[in-house]
Amino acid sequence: MKKTEGYVVRRLEDEYLVLPSGRRTEEVNEVISLSETAGFIYMHAERAENVYELTQLVAEEYEIEPAEILEDVRNVVLTLQKKGILL
Repeated sequence: MKKTEGYVVRRLEDEYLVLPSGRRTEEVNEVISLSETAGFIYMHAERAENVYELTQLVAEEYEIEPAEILEDVRNVVLTLQKKGILL
């Protein structure tokens, strides 16, 4: 998985803010707020080839069985793709 270029991430306590930067600011005038878990997924997306590998990373981080969170990870990935910040 790949992140869309032209965004920077700032962490504020237990949430992540994804902000457009550079030329992207002309195209996008939205700040995307992510929960801690969604932020983890976004920040680690490039370490995974697919949703299953990303689910494994989340499961290890939060000490949860992958089967319990697969659907949630898939939904977060789809949301990030719809927002245009994840390819």
